[in-house]
Amino acid sequence: MSRIIVFFALALFSCQRHSDRQAQPKVDTVGATAVVTDNETISCEQLIAQLVKSSNAIAFSQFSDSLVQARVAYLKPDKLTIKLYVINDISETAAEKRLVEHAVGWLEFYQRTGQLLDITNDPEHPVNLRYDKGIVQGHNLFTLCRASTIHDKPGNGYALRDVMLEKDIKFNGKLDRFFMRSEFDKVFGRPDSIHLLKDEAPCITLFDTEAPDDKYLYKSGSRFETSGDSVAIEDFWFLNGNFISYNGIRIDANTTLEDIQQLFPTAVNERQGMDKAGRLWVIRLREDNEGVVDGHIRMYFKDGKAQSIHWWSPC
Repeated sequence: MSRIIVFFALALFSCQRHSDRQAQPKVDTVGATAVVTDNETISCEQLIAQLVKSSNAIAFSQFSDSLVQARVAYLKPDKLTIKLYVINDISETAAEKRLVEHAVGWLEFYQRTGQLLDITNDPEHPVNLRYDKGIVQGHNLFTLCRASTIHDKPGNGYALRDVMLEKDIKFNGKLDRFFMRSEFDKVFGRPDSIHLLKDEAPCITLFDTEAPDDKYLYKSGSRFETSGDSVAIEDFWFLNGNFISYNGIRIDANTTLEDIQQLFPTAVNERQGMDKAGRLWVIRLREDNEGVVDGHIRMYFKDGKAQSIHWWSPC
């Protein structure tokens, strides 16, 4: 009888061990799958490239997706600014290879909403793009790209290298960007027209007062904002002899894109075409060395010569 009991106990123990061995591979399989998933990595550059190429960005209407490249230009806690660009070969000889990067578009990706906006043509009226949202699922795009934007920090990046400081500009060689109303007539003459700000409903104002009697003064294409006795320049056109003096250098309607390239080489190299005929161009300049200001300065060119300068700020 005791032998039967011992045999039964051994058989039961053997079955339990056999059952454990069969169950063990299932645990190992799950663990292996988790390890593979955790080890599947993708770089910021790869994710941005996939995201952009799945979209209907405006740049793809003029350039094939095989030519357009993308990278993060700026990183803020809730927004990525993505630069779209193509590489042009401007080599004059085969011995000296010269490749130049030209911007062809700008996008903004918002973390909270997942929106991808095209701000290329008009940052104040961006285009809401379609894209494959499955690409960013399971990835923290902002964490991935944080290290990749080191080259765009002060002193290194495109927009922070070419800076036009307000204090270095004199309008018609006499006025700062902000001045008194009494000085307007002395330097520019009587306004061509005057409009109340409330009638034009701008998304942002320079004085941020929104007083009922704040006005826009228009003169020779330029637009000036007033608040009480103060005036500020928003758009300045190089018409009728108007000019700016930048660090003692005169910029007017006869200033060429090549002249500006001597001052702001990176901005000119990354200029954006505004029309298919290649007659209108715009360059972007930062307003400060620290990269704190959200807005930037836009300088427009027509037929290779300076046309106007505009201070742009996000709404």
